[in-house]
Amino acid sequence: MNHVPALKTATQMAVRAIGGIDAAAAVTRVGRARISEYQNRNSTTTAPVDIAIVLDEFAQEPFILQTMAHELGYNLTPIQLGHGDVAEIMEDVADKANDTMKMTIRVLADGIVTVEEAHSLGHELTKLRRVVDHALKIVRGIEKTGASA
Repeated sequence: MNHVPALKTATQMAVRAIGGIDAAAAVTRVGRARISEYQNRNSTTTAPVDIAIVLDEFAQEPFILQTMAHELGYNLTPIQLGHGDVAEIMEDVADKANDTMKMTIRVLADGIVTVEEAHSLGHELTKLRRVVDHALKIVRGIEKTGASA
């Protein structure tokens, strides 16, 4: 599969968010010409990971890294969403969903789901449901009271 076009678009978005080629070159270890090449659809050269990290960091959004993950069939999840009850509970939901997906991948790795694996997966899903139910209570409470959190 050719990942280059998607990475070129993501790089363009990051460079634009930073303020252009000159601004991107100023914050990375490469010059203006190389940044331009990373965006140029007539070139197969894409930004190396260390450059992608810096570009995304200064863009304040993971344009390139999210695209890399997506091209490999993954999705990025923020480690911390913010402060307060909603942010904290949603972090718990994301963490538990991640644990459940890791368990699912391990269980499905050999294409056979044993009784023990089904039990373990059921246990993970139950823990996820508990966290989601708690998150729903918090969100529904905000809806009911009309108060912001």
